[in-house]
Amino acid sequence: MLYWVIQQCMQEPTVADMSITDEHIVVATKTKISVICQELSVNPSNAVLVKKGSEILGVVTAKDIFLKMSEGINATKVKVDKMMRTNILSIRGDTPLSKGLDVMSSTNPDAIIVTDENDEFIGYFSTRDYREATRKLEAHQLMSARLQRSKKAITQKVQEEDSGGDLLDLLLGGNDDEQEEIEVPSMISLD
Repeated sequence: MLYWVIQQCMQEPTVADMSITDEHIVVATKTKISVICQELSVNPSNAVLVKKGSEILGVVTAKDIFLKMSEGINATKVKVDKMMRTNILSIRGDTPLSKGLDVMSSTNPDAIIVTDENDEFIGYFSTRDYREATRKLEAHQLMSARLQRSKKAITQKVQEEDSGGDLLDLLLGGNDDEQEEIEVPSMISLD
């Protein structure tokens, strides 16, 4: 049982483990900007994902709308497909977080959507999700390294057939024996 718990804790979180069902709304390509402005007035930080059929084609934010309006565009007449940005990164939800973050940081997309194994849209990966994901991945890597050291210490004690130590001390690192250092990789900079 303990081995199973350690294995579960050591599994890296995935992209879909993040909070991907919030911070966005989905609209059709012919939706007027004035309708979107009503939606954004409730939560201006949401991204507006533009969908045609089952495919996400683009993204619009409140900042995009304000920029276009400052250029003289009339929001009551323009449809969202005339204003959307189209550099959309699609990433599978079962992608390990470290791999997903690497792809995201190297491609610099306008928006990141998360899909299932059938390439169906299941969520939006926001900037806030990205920041949270880096913290979650770092915490996972630290916990994984700690569990690896504990597993090694327990295995060593069992092999020595010395049950005089407290199992809890072994699990929490109360072992005074020298242990091999496990390097934890540094995280991606958000600058």
